Amino acid sequence: MLFLLVLTRMSGLVRLLSESLTRGREAEAKRRESEARFRSLVQNSSDVITVTDARGLITYQSPAVFAILGYASDELGGRRLEELLHSEDADQVATVCHALVQGDGRDQARLEFRLAHRDGSWVDVEATVANSIDDPSVRGLVFNTRDVSERKELEEQLTHQAFHDPLTDLANRSLFRDRVDHALALRRSLDQSISVLFLDVDDFKTVNDSLGHSAGDELLLEVADRMRLCLRDGDTGARLGGDEFAILLEDGGDPPAVAERLIEAFKTPFRVQGKELTVSVSIGIARSAQNGDGVDELLRNADAAMYAAKGRGKGFYESFEQDMHTTAMRRLDLEGDLRRAIHRKEFRVHYQPIVGLAGGRIAGFEALVRWAHPSRGLLSPADFIGMAEETGMIVPIGRWVLREACRQATVWQTEWPNDPPLTISVNLSAEQLDSSDLVRDVKAALRQSGLPAESLVLGITESVLMRDTEKAIARLDKLKSLGVRLAIDDFGTGFSSLAYLQNLPCDSLKVPKPFLDGLGDGGQATSLVRGIIELGRTLGLTVVAEGVEQARQWESLEALSCDLVQGYYFARPQSSERIDALLRRHAVTGITAPRGSNGSNGSDPLASPAAGLP
Repeated sequence: MLFLLVLTRMSGLVRLLSESLTRGREAEAKRRESEARFRSLVQNSSDVITVTDARGLITYQSPAVFAILGYASDELGGRRLEELLHSEDADQVATVCHALVQGDGRDQARLEFRLAHRDGSWVDVEATVANSIDDPSVRGLVFNTRDVSERKELEEQLTHQAFHDPLTDLANRSLFRDRVDHALALRRSLDQSISVLFLDVDDFKTVNDSLGHSAGDELLLEVADRMRLCLRDGDTGARLGGDEFAILLEDGGDPPAVAERLIEAFKTPFRVQGKELTVSVSIGIARSAQNGDGVDELLRNADAAMYAAKGRGKGFYESFEQDMHTTAMRRLDLEGDLRRAIHRKEFRVHYQPIVGLAGGRIAGFEALVRWAHPSRGLLSPADFIGMAEETGMIVPIGRWVLREACRQATVWQTEWPNDPPLTISVNLSAEQLDSSDLVRDVKAALRQSGLPAESLVLGITESVLMRDTEKAIARLDKLKSLGVRLAIDDFGTGFSSLAYLQNLPCDSLKVPKPFLDGLGDGGQATSLVRGIIELGRTLGLTVVAEGVEQARQWESLEALSCDLVQGYYFARPQSSERIDALLRRHAVTGITAPRGSNGSNGSDPLASPAAGLP
């Protein structure tokens, strides 16, 4: 009985032992399977698995290190991880690893750094670091590292694009403002100043409109390259937009010297699409004061100084002075008023008589725009036309003047029939001539007013014609096909040549006022005017002398057989109502030039009290 009991117990123990051995073998098999699976994952992972001890010595390196860093897995064992780190990243990695080893409450951390490739280049990586020092199978820090170079490159490209001008690759407005802001903060703490130069390309709109946007972009690239050559290391060049550029001199430097270098550099002609272009820049200089001025104030001051430079002409620079701010604000206000002036119907057309020398009768009028500003009074073109050209407002203003002049001319032709009929002359700006809407605008003005096309004379300055002669001739041919007449204003002030004059479909030449100033003295002026009149007669063109202010000029032009004249000697430009009074008085009697009156202001017979005009 006892034997059976012992045997039973032994049998149970054997069974338990057998089951235990079976479970142990199964567990071992699973462990080995798990290790094999882990080993396979590590061996074939694209991520690099690195194990270091607490001191940073590499104790294990997975094979993926070859694909990322070019090293065999057994080459790095025993080396310090620090040897592979970029010097700028070593402190960051050391700090994180030390915190994990000391147990700062985290089991792992994530960070980015650069590792040295075997070929000497640097690889951007992202790593997760886990503390497994207490794990007897690891006893170290485990780095799971992946290559993020492509992502970092894309991020850098996007960042560069966000802060650089896409055309010139200069800093854009955002980056420039940021650098100026940082420079102001730094230099203010050091009790030093910085300087900003504001550059504007003179007549860029003319190039862009006449040669096209691709040529304009090509010119801007050349401008940026030439500007770079004038900068020193540490200076920041930027394109703020359009044809506006800026330079930051962080150490204050010598801004006038930089401006002079730039102006001199731009004297060499540019080569754009096979054409030689001479382009200048106007430059404004502003230096930071120690009174807390910020980015906006500094840029505003430089901009104001640049406009002051433009006021001197082309290719100049000016340093900011306080009164320029007042001028700039007035200009800003005036620009806003100008944009609203058409809708508010504030423009007026004044008319100056054009008189025939042979019979002394009014042959027509030249239309000249004035602006009846609500607070500044009647402004002449000199006060706003330049701004209108810069802002693009010149085209709608010119369109309105054309329609109003044609309408008024039709009224006068109806009330004062003449043989030939009274004409109306309207000057076209460069922007109008470049506009694809010009021919349509002229057609509309003639149709709406009912004015015969041959009664409309369109004036184009010689310099505008010479800017792009082929394009100008093509546009003038289209205008000529409408039946209108064409006049070259300021003839002889540009690049006159018989060759180009013969190709222009023009009907008349206008002799500019400067050529008449010495007329009657028997000197060179008389010979020059005689030559223009004879040239016009040879080509079958009508010659108009403008700016006649003295009797001796009238007499000389009469002796030279000039066709038509206009100027203060007869009448100043005036409103249509005053012209109505003039026409009533002189429709029959005509105009007879007083002899022997050589006053510098002229006797102005058409506008004199005797003529009934104040």
